[in-house]
Amino acid sequence: MEESEIIVAINTDPSAPIFEAADYGVVGDALKIVPQLTESIRNARAQKAEV
Repeated sequence: MEESEIIVAINTDPSAPIFEAADYGVVGDALKIVPQLTESIRNARAQKAEV
């Protein structure tokens, strides 16, 4: 993680220590959030490519 540009933490525990190291934090179930997050990123990149 030291060489990562952006760290996104996903955890069901809002007080999980990983959130202290993360640039972005999402409280919830990773199995539900990751597919939605991936789709959102793909859509944003596609829109940016159209410009």
